[in-house]
Amino acid sequence: MPIDYSKWNNLELSDDSDVEVHPNIEKGTFIRLRQQKIRQDRENRKTQLDALEAEIPMNKKLIKRIEKLKSQIEEDSELDFAKRLGEWSQRMEEQKDFITQFQNSIKEGKEFRPLTLDEMVNGLIYRIQEEMVQLKKENKQNTDIKSEVLSIIDKHLTNLRNREPEALKKIDEIKKEMRLHLSIDEVTKEGFSKSIITKDSGGKKTVKTKTTTVEVLNPNSVPKKITKEDVSDIPQPDDKEISLEDEEVDELDMDSDSREFGLIQSLEKTRDFIVNNIAIINPKKSDQIMAHAFELQMEGKEELAKLHVRQSLIINYVRQMGMNGVNAFFSKVVIPNSPGNAMFFNDVNKQYSHIKERCKVLIKEQQDSSATESIQLQTDDPNNSIRIYVPDENNTEEADKVEIFKQLPVDFQNALKIGTLEAVNESLAKVTGTEAEDILEKCGLGGFLVIDEEIIVENDS
Repeated sequence: MPIDYSKWNNLELSDDSDVEVHPNIEKGTFIRLRQQKIRQDRENRKTQLDALEAEIPMNKKLIKRIEKLKSQIEEDSELDFAKRLGEWSQRMEEQKDFITQFQNSIKEGKEFRPLTLDEMVNGLIYRIQEEMVQLKKENKQNTDIKSEVLSIIDKHLTNLRNREPEALKKIDEIKKEMRLHLSIDEVTKEGFSKSIITKDSGGKKTVKTKTTTVEVLNPNSVPKKITKEDVSDIPQPDDKEISLEDEEVDELDMDSDSREFGLIQSLEKTRDFIVNNIAIINPKKSDQIMAHAFELQMEGKEELAKLHVRQSLIINYVRQMGMNGVNAFFSKVVIPNSPGNAMFFNDVNKQYSHIKERCKVLIKEQQDSSATESIQLQTDDPNNSIRIYVPDENNTEEADKVEIFKQLPVDFQNALKIGTLEAVNESLAKVTGTEAEDILEKCGLGGFLVIDEEIIVENDS
């Protein structure tokens, strides 16, 4: 069976060395200019396609808003309609400044933020007033003006409804043009990827290190540090788990770039940061930010935690979208209520909900562990006996110690009066770790437990 190579017919190469050039034109310069033009045309087609695909759903929502405005005007009495015209006139100067700013940005080729539905409706009202001025309807009765306004609104509704088939036709033309100028990315895909790392096969090296540890009576009172297992447990946007098996990824402490990126509120500033710091697009930094989101949620800082989840997912999305991932991602997400915007923020809510539920489980585990933990005392040498001191209530000089002794639980007071370590431990086993710490602190203040050798405090669950 012959092999079909037809899919390569429309492949457009930007670095074709076989191209023929005029003898008076330097070949290298010509090829570079040709490369630039091909890439620019390719980017323009993609940008135009994205804009048209976003325009259609936006126009449908705008039509509904205008139809609602039209029905309200139709129901207005003469007095209500006159009041509406007065409100429009008060906002006319403000709308004029906004539209002038918008038009100047377009003329200068600057990028202007996407308009909201309210701004579009206000722009329509401004255009209605302009047309009314041109038709010189100011001196007519309100009823005549009202019918003229409704007529102008109908005209704009017709234009918007006719725009959808035009946009669909233009989309088909652009897609057809794109099929005539294929790039390598559009006709190829990654089959498989494999990396091999040769590890040192020599003997294991023993490195002696000096560490300082702090022993606490109740280790569960210290907030649990987020581990790589907690981060890897979060489902990713493409349902692929992030590999966290390398030793480097065990370090989930945030570096300065990740910390700064995680606190950026605006999507526009986020895009600028990525463009100026492309190294932030790294799975390790995404894991750092996600781990910090865990820590913030454990501390009860929900808004900051959700912001860090969003920033972490932005890194993942941009990284998965390839070379043009920054522009492609933000062009789809910044448009309110667009499919890309809805899909991304649904994913953010899903990931944050997972973290929220996971943190609830971790906090409950800590509370349960703390509730069941007890503290036991023992000496270095089993042959040594502990000296237990009980203050004399009749001795006025020991009034302070008697007051402290009375603050102890009755069961522990009786254990001290028995005077054995077994009785003390038996009483400590009946209370939680936190309560035992408080008891031992009071014993230290009153000097009720004294021993020549070292007392070892053990946690016993």
